[in-house]
Amino acid sequence: MISFLEGTIEHLGDKYVVLNTGGIGYRVILSPRVLNMVAKSEGKVKLHIHSQMNMREGTFDMYGFDKKEDLDLFHLLTTVSGIGPKGAQNILSNVEPSHLKVAVINQDADYLKKVSTISPKISQRLVLELKGKVDHLEGETEGVDLSQDGQATEALLVLGYSTTQAKEALKDTKAETLQERVREALKILGKK
Repeated sequence: MISFLEGTIEHLGDKYVVLNTGGIGYRVILSPRVLNMVAKSEGKVKLHIHSQMNMREGTFDMYGFDKKEDLDLFHLLTTVSGIGPKGAQNILSNVEPSHLKVAVINQDADYLKKVSTISPKISQRLVLELKGKVDHLEGETEGVDLSQDGQATEALLVLGYSTTQAKEALKDTKAETLQERVREALKILGKK
């Protein structure tokens, strides 16, 4: 099993990179956040890897993460029935790890349904099956207001931004109120 890869980017795809590690090119699937981070980096890149053999399709997929904590959360998400590697990657693309932890602890399946593309049934199952399993995960949970975050994300989605764009912009805001956060996020998105 491959734990991590370190090398230079040979090709940047829409959902993956080809990472050259000593003359061998590995195709690694990345979330949009990590893909943006990797695209901006210069030189060597180190990715923590989850490798998965898909017996039905006969493929060997690798999923890459910039932080070990995200890899641990990915593994935990794949233990939930009905969530495979692609679903776990999708959830991590749309929900901050600390917010996911707070949502599970507070049993807030509605928040998960709002900010990600998972169904109400899967979001409820995720909360039930991960209850008590997320306590050890790294990440600051103090001061995380899920209701405000969900509303701000919804406001940006209504204005035509993607979930990834909304999440990235909201992560960089420092404002306290909902209106100020949306206003700051719009300024950030306007600069891009």
